[in-house]
Amino acid sequence: MEGFEALEAGDPEQVGRYRIVARLGAGGMGRVYLGRSPGGRAVAVKVVRSELAEDGEFRRRFAREVSAARRVNGVFTAGVVDADPDGSPAWLATAYVPGVALGDAVTAHGPWPQGPVLALGAGLAEALEAIHAADVVHRDLKPSNILLAADGPRVIDFGISVAHEASALTRTGMVVGTPGFMSPEQLTGKPIGPASDVFSLGAVLAFTATGSGPFGTGSGHALSFRVVYEEPDLDQLPPALRSVVARCLAKQPDQRPAVATLLDQLAEAAAEEAGEAEAAGEAVTHTLTQPGWLPAPVAATLHARTTTHGPTVPPAPAPAPARQPDPAPVPAPALTETPESETPESETPESETPDSTESDSPESEPSPKSPEAAVTGAGPTALPAGLTRRRALLALGGAAAAGLGFAGWKLSDRDASAKESEAPPGSSRRPSASPTPTPTPTAPSGVEQWRFVTGSLVYASPIVVGGAVYIGTDTDKLYAVDTFTGLQRWTFTTGADVNSEPAAAPGTVYVGSEDSNLYAVDADTGWQRWKFRTGKRGSSSPTVVDGLVYVGGGGDVTYRFGESGNDYEDGYVYAIVADTGKQRWKFTTHSRVGESPTVVDGVVYACSLSGTAYAVDADTGKQRWEFTTPGFLNSAAAVVDGVVYVSSDSREDSNLYALDAATGKQRWKIATGMLSAPTVVDGTVYLGDGNGDLAAVDAGTGKQRWKSRIGKNQRLSAPTVVGGMAYVGSHDGNLYAVDAGTGEQRWEFRTGSPVYSTPAFADGVIYIASLDGVLYAVT
Repeated sequence: MEGFEALEAGDPEQVGRYRIVARLGAGGMGRVYLGRSPGGRAVAVKVVRSELAEDGEFRRRFAREVSAARRVNGVFTAGVVDADPDGSPAWLATAYVPGVALGDAVTAHGPWPQGPVLALGAGLAEALEAIHAADVVHRDLKPSNILLAADGPRVIDFGISVAHEASALTRTGMVVGTPGFMSPEQLTGKPIGPASDVFSLGAVLAFTATGSGPFGTGSGHALSFRVVYEEPDLDQLPPALRSVVARCLAKQPDQRPAVATLLDQLAEAAAEEAGEAEAAGEAVTHTLTQPGWLPAPVAATLHARTTTHGPTVPPAPAPAPARQPDPAPVPAPALTETPESETPESETPESETPDSTESDSPESEPSPKSPEAAVTGAGPTALPAGLTRRRALLALGGAAAAGLGFAGWKLSDRDASAKESEAPPGSSRRPSASPTPTPTPTAPSGVEQWRFVTGSLVYASPIVVGGAVYIGTDTDKLYAVDTFTGLQRWTFTTGADVNSEPAAAPGTVYVGSEDSNLYAVDADTGWQRWKFRTGKRGSSSPTVVDGLVYVGGGGDVTYRFGESGNDYEDGYVYAIVADTGKQRWKFTTHSRVGESPTVVDGVVYACSLSGTAYAVDADTGKQRWEFTTPGFLNSAAAVVDGVVYVSSDSREDSNLYALDAATGKQRWKIATGMLSAPTVVDGTVYLGDGNGDLAAVDAGTGKQRWKSRIGKNQRLSAPTVVGGMAYVGSHDGNLYAVDAGTGEQRWEFRTGSPVYSTPAFADGVIYIASLDGVLYAVT
């Protein structure tokens, strides 16, 4: 069930005939509110952003597409019930569905077994039948646009669907869809039809069955490249499901099954799966009408939320003031002890009911789009100064209600009064996917000090500066978390996903956003100092050196792929005055610079998506040299002792290159698979690959020193090397500590969700973020 956020200053009190009572979230077209009709019916009201609504062409298309979407009437859809495309603002209202978003369910409870995935696929295929019958193409079918109910899924968000004959519901230069779920024809500008939604459905089913998309992870541009040019990774799917998904993900639309055919294929796969289950004496759920179609942990969560909350709409709160006073600590609920033998939630058998905090007490759930609770101000929420460790622990119960997020402490074994705590009931929209890890003599493990739940997906890496951890999420939030207490200091809201790593200078934090702006944020208060427009394709992670912020961005042309070879838009590297946000210079590259520039000895080294590395004078912005690889560069360069190390990440060219920093000439290269960004320490280059191998390479010669299989055939993050140890995250949900000299694994720490971000290290503590939105402090 979607969580509610309080209305803020500037939010409408009434839209059309609907009284606005709470916030539900935000999307590319605008903000979504919970509304109440004069008769008391709950609806989701999407209010179009003013800059879009002012575009006459947008309004014309919006009106046509709303008219088409109103014709959709399917069991597994939540269609449009009212709209005013000519209103001020323009808006539409859809049926409100009290359910759990598929993306939230998978990140909280892990991948689904084959049977429930096939049942889900059947429901989604029927939803697409109803949508396409109205001559509408959804265009953005993804996990967050699918709500789970006891009697089947509901496809939502027809506000960005388009009529079959219409072009994209965008202004020139904008793309509708989500990287990794968009079809190749969406990315290449070809005509869009029902087959595009079939492709998206295949990607959704692969995500549900594995916990990650079929085209891996990374920036939107990297995902889009793989969608167009590379084959999906379906190795983890069971055979029957793999066959169905593979057909859906065919590159050419005419090679994908029609929806009616897809339903038959899903039925065949379900019958095959049912026969195998019956032969093994297992219970079988054939249809969505049977209560067991959902995995047990998801069903338990859904049951607790819907039976506790029902469709109740909260009363309309008064508009919040511009800034709220600092909240006082509130005592926490009683702590619970986790037995060492307890099975992690992600491994709970379907026949058992999980002992999940998420289903125990859902009354205090924050929004899935934000961890802030129902009473928040328009600005950031600050943490009261001077909290002791014990007072911080006692304050946890009030953290979520005060808009502070949640941090769960694990106390030292010397404290006999409490051993370790899980998230207090109701403290988070999305608790950790597994109990707090406990080290054992037979399985050495890192020790969790605290965890902070953001409530959103996290791809970005954290940084630690001045006693705070800064982390961005895939909604629109940047968090500042106290390194000692694990409590939120403040949160800053941008206009879109924050998938870049922040950078910090004294008193200021800089962060890029997918809304194509670079933000400068006061490190003490979380208030915006300035923002800088970097183009239409989002901002890279920034780098701050000598009073300048260097950041990559996209150009003003729609991102696209050509039919032969790569056809990229221009990209840029900007030098911006750190204090004022004024541009010093701009350097044009052949394609987008998606990762942070590296600045060493007065030279900026930038890697572009098309595979070219650049060296640019830091003062003037003039090019010194460029070097082009056959693949594409999707990570930042490492520069040490006059050598530039770059990783080319594609199936055609997965090489680590060593280039002369002065001339750009190649010194050596070494081949491996699906490389992470390189880390160079004490004459050794460390990097992970897509097979779960961590490798150490001699920085001078390019000869491999050792390779260690640690990630169980899963892709690794870029490593952090300090104190003779290499720390690396893995898609299998673990943080690994490896001896930097020998490659021998020392210990691991289980998070329960994929770890794609690079670990951060400060004062003997490792900070790591898992995909399900949990930030951990580990010793």
